[in-house]
This record gives sequence, structure tokens and C-alpha cells, in this order.
Amino acid sequence: MAIGPIEMQGQILRTQDFAQIKHQEDVRGNVEQSQIQVTKDVEEERQANRVSGTQESANTKNQSDASDKGSNEYSGDGGAGRREAREARALKEAREARARDGKVLLKSVGH
Repeated sequence: MAIGPIEMQGQILRTQDFAQIKHQEDVRGNVEQSQIQVTKDVEEERQANRVSGTQESANTKNQSDASDKGSNEYSGDGGAGRREAREARALKEAREARARDGKVLLKSVGH
């Protein structure tokens, strides 16, 4: 008795699909780790801009902008120099006004 050829029925599977699934399974850990890191960064940024408790506020320390003055003290002269200059200018204008009284001054004529 002779043995004839054997017929096989089957399919050639798409190897691209299996390669993609295998790649996704291999990368899953890295993707989850990066997602955890992103959510952690967002949460840290959110916590930095929020006061968690009343004892942890940043305004409890007495920090002033000026290095030598603080506690509601002003290091300026209160505008005394401006006031003196304004008074001197007013006196000068008053003297000039008294000198002009009774005199006729010719204004400059432009052509």
C-alpha cells in the first residue's frame, strides 16, 4: 500500500500582530513607571503652591526686603529733599514776580 501525500490545512498567522503585542507587554513596566512619575510631579507642584496646615504658612517668618530695616520702619527721609526743592523754587518764583511788578516785558516774537 502506498502512502499518499498528506494534506494539511492551516493558516500562517500575522507575525506583525504578535510582534506588536509582545512589544507592548515588554514596555508596559516602563510606561506605568513614567505615568507614576508624571502624577507624582503634578502632585508635588500642587502641594508646593498650597498651604497644608495653619502652622506651615510661609508668612510666619519675619522677612523684610531691606537688609538693615524691618518691622514697619521706613529708611527714607519722607521726601524732605523734594519738599525743600519745591519750597526753594516757590521762593525764586516769588522774587521774580516781585521784580516784574510794574514793569512791561516784551515777549519774544517768532516769525
